[in-house]
Amino acid sequence: MAEAFVWNRDDLEKIYLASRLVFRKEISPEKAAEKLAGIIGHPQDDNMIFFDMYIHMKAGRIFRQSGGDEVIVYFMKRIAEDDGEEALSLALKSVYGYTGFKESVGCDMNDLNRVCSAIEKATGVKPFGV
Repeated sequence: MAEAFVWNRDDLEKIYLASRLVFRKEISPEKAAEKLAGIIGHPQDDNMIFFDMYIHMKAGRIFRQSGGDEVIVYFMKRIAEDDGEEALSLALKSVYGYTGFKESVGCDMNDLNRVCSAIEKATGVKPFGV
């Protein structure tokens, strides 16, 4: 079995900042994916997945592909820091929607669900609409 990729904090921050720029329409997704690939060495297609994930989390919508749990958790942390409780609530809704989707196709999402529950308990923030 292949080991999971482990991100360093600097690369996670670069992914987050690029995703935020794409969300704000300050750079096109294609251009950002290309630039980010040159900086962190991760494929452009994967970078596009990160951007899509972030956009969905900001809107509280379900995403169906992820860049991994570590990126999801980092995004939630930074969204909470930058945009507050309402934005975190939307992100939690989005992530729970993602885990529900993945569970419906047979994937074990217990670890990510536990992290989301811990975030709820620590912050008192519930997923939007709950």
